[in-house]
Amino acid sequence: MIWSWFRRYPTLRRVVVNTKTDRAFRGVLWRRRGGYLVLRNAELVKAGGETVRVDGEVMIDADNVDFVQVLS
Repeated sequence: MIWSWFRRYPTLRRVVVNTKTDRAFRGVLWRRRGGYLVLRNAELVKAGGETVRVDGEVMIDADNVDFVQVLS
């Protein structure tokens, strides 16, 4: 299961989550809850790098995650 792979990623780090449905979200990986990643202070990253702020928390199904970039 892909979810066990996410246990290696520390929470409370800034990340970019790229999904299999060609969406990308940038924000703070707040927690892993059930089969989901929860991001706070999230932005939707559009093609070309434009970002759109997202209110509240973003929950991303772990099965839909293509890869995660941990930002410095």
